[in-house]
Amino acid sequence: MNAFKNLMKGKPAEPTTPAQPAQQSPAPPQPQPPNPQSSPLKSSLGVDDEPKVVELRDDQVQQEDRKRLFSKLTGLIGKDIVSLLSLPVSMFEPTSVLQTMLEPLRNSELLFKISTTEDPIDRICLVAAFCTSLFSYYVRTMKPFNPVLGETYEYVPSSKAYKSLCEQVSHHPPIGIAHSTCDDWTLSQESHIATRFWGTSVDLQSLGDNHLTLPKRDDHYTWKAPNACIHNILFGKLYVDYQGTIPVQSMKGGESASINFKKAGWFGGSTKEISGEARTKDGTVRAIFTGKWDEFFAVQKVDENGAKSSFVELWRKPASDSGANHKWKWDPFVDKLTELTEEMESTLPQTDSRLRADLRALTKSDLKAAGKEKLNIEERERRKRREREAQGKKWSPQYFKKVPDDHFEYRWEYTGNYWEDRSTRLQQHKEKQKLNGEERKVEVKTILDDMSDPVAPIVVESTTVSA
Repeated sequence: MNAFKNLMKGKPAEPTTPAQPAQQSPAPPQPQPPNPQSSPLKSSLGVDDEPKVVELRDDQVQQEDRKRLFSKLTGLIGKDIVSLLSLPVSMFEPTSVLQTMLEPLRNSELLFKISTTEDPIDRICLVAAFCTSLFSYYVRTMKPFNPVLGETYEYVPSSKAYKSLCEQVSHHPPIGIAHSTCDDWTLSQESHIATRFWGTSVDLQSLGDNHLTLPKRDDHYTWKAPNACIHNILFGKLYVDYQGTIPVQSMKGGESASINFKKAGWFGGSTKEISGEARTKDGTVRAIFTGKWDEFFAVQKVDENGAKSSFVELWRKPASDSGANHKWKWDPFVDKLTELTEEMESTLPQTDSRLRADLRALTKSDLKAAGKEKLNIEERERRKRREREAQGKKWSPQYFKKVPDDHFEYRWEYTGNYWEDRSTRLQQHKEKQKLNGEERKVEVKTILDDMSDPVAPIVVESTTVSA
């Protein structure tokens, strides 16, 4: 959950001088025709009952026109702004929300450790550590691009230890699914965020469920993300604070854990402190948690007699991962997620996040081109939606299906075919490369053969010049 960038900087607007009372009653105002160009609310979908979108241009942010900006945002107070606020590209980083969904996998070693741990209490403690660690990187203040409907993203690390596929399965509400798998574990994530804008802050509520299954253990863990609040949207230093509780549940053994995120004070900012417990099926506390969600996670075991051990760290954020010197404040793992090689350009499906024109333009720091491409993409998606509505067609995801679930009401299942199609694309690319290589060999051989042919002597006739 990347935070929004601070919209404005500088001094507050000067108070206006109260207007003098009128000397006579003014004439009744004449009705004026609506001027859509001057309205801060712009149509998003092109139908009468559509939501309205507030367009914030880059020049408004750069000119630091706080008064005009605030007047446009006041109409959104108390509302879900996910689909009501169109932000300028100067507030974005060149990533898609689908890519950021995979950032927790920088700590994938915890998942492999979970899959090989015998004791169920130790396992659920490691799951709690993994759940906490993922928030340590969700503090950047630039916003990722919202995925378009049907957008995909794939990631396979160089080690090939696991493979991940993401797809945007819904646009209203915006829902993204990430499915990462290997022989030892499968991680399924649902990004479904509801927001509320309160003038100077934005509340974020996570509605999606996360599932970790361990096929070799026949176990299944689930949890929801805590609520978050982005403070000082308009004034002061922007920061993100997580609050509430992450409930972690083992669906097989019945063990449970709770991770409590301490709420920030009114003036002290975020404390980033966490606490919690791990319990057996009958509710007996067998472990105590402490730490900071941006720094470390430690566990104190409690035996059957109530004796407590020393705290042991299960996770600590590496100091080298701060990203402080990176242009976008990225750590090395995000650089890997955003990498685009020549082979990827040739083999990725056109729906992949890396190939978005606005994202690629922003990668080159071309704000003008990025803004133009972002607008083109938004207009294209609105046009496609109107066409579907006119034809009575309903969108269906390509790689995931929503299925009923007795405990969770529903779950998103991977339907297959993506990785098979990818293998075909890679094979075709290799064959093309091989063919091109053979053609180059023929060209080089032809050149060498020409060079080895005897060259006929050049005869220059002499010319006599008379005086």
